[in-house]
Amino acid sequence: MVAPGGEALGGVIGVARHMIQTEGFFSLYKGLVPSLISMAPSGAVFYGVYDILKMAFLYSPEGKKRVSMMKQQKQETNALDQLELGTVRTLLYGAIAGCCAEAATYPFEVVRRQLQMQVKATRMNVLATCLKIVDQGGVPALYAGL
Repeated sequence: MVAPGGEALGGVIGVARHMIQTEGFFSLYKGLVPSLISMAPSGAVFYGVYDILKMAFLYSPEGKKRVSMMKQQKQETNALDQLELGTVRTLLYGAIAGCCAEAATYPFEVVRRQLQMQVKATRMNVLATCLKIVDQGGVPALYAGL
């Protein structure tokens, strides 16, 4: 790896050493705050969307038909069997929920990357960085690269 000045740093350990020497130990944690802030909404959106899709299927005519067929084939079906979607539908709904979660929390990733790219001399906090991004490119700038 090469530093902005052009000197070779010698891999991950060399980069970490260079960052600590030039910007201090806490430079290793640039972007941590937006990453932590985005974790709760990401999980909430993922599981919320997944549950909506799952319930929509289970209450659809196809889902009700599937549950009734399960009851006919087996003498006894428990609640978990009745909530099972099958492999393909589980993967599809998980992918859709993951895309929704990523789209909802992507602005946090943009802010995190901007924080990581800042040098010590011009470092700003999370809120100032976010406002700068919006000021320069509007709200769509928070979704650049999505």
